[in-house]
Amino acid sequence: MNQGALTKKDRARIEIAVRTVDWHLDGRVPRARRRQILNELRSNLIEAAEQVGSQQAVRQLGDLKALANSYLELYRGRFDIRAGSFWAFITYMAIQVLGLALFIAFRAGVAAGGAHGASYSFEFWPGFGPFAGTVSASGNTFEVLIGSPAHILFVLVAFMIGSSYRTVFARRRT
Repeated sequence: MNQGALTKKDRARIEIAVRTVDWHLDGRVPRARRRQILNELRSNLIEAAEQVGSQQAVRQLGDLKALANSYLELYRGRFDIRAGSFWAFITYMAIQVLGLALFIAFRAGVAAGGAHGASYSFEFWPGFGPFAGTVSASGNTFEVLIGSPAHILFVLVAFMIGSSYRTVFARRRT
């Protein structure tokens, strides 16, 4: 391989193609296997680019997402970190939206009940959460709990379920 024959533009085009495939594999294929796939893809693209040019070499790969999906079918890891992160984020946002709805309802109740400041709490144990906060007597200031142990627990459970759902459902089918 004579990499000196490639221009910076050619190398950039090859690296963009490799990074595109990497984006689809990240968090789904074990790191060592992913590194091996990307190094092999990069070396094959460099070799092809020296013969037919980088643009044609990348074009010959076809759809990069389809290529990445074919690698996923062969080398998918036990855990899908990307899916787990997605479900952890969705769970946290659902807890926060529910907490905001509870806060608005509590604030309306404080205003309807004569505007006496108070605190609210929906906790299994004091300090555990997930919903706790205070509203001032005028209803203009408030505090809401955004990071309790309950938040962490729910997010971790969502991450574990989300990252391993394929393994669980694959076992049920057999």
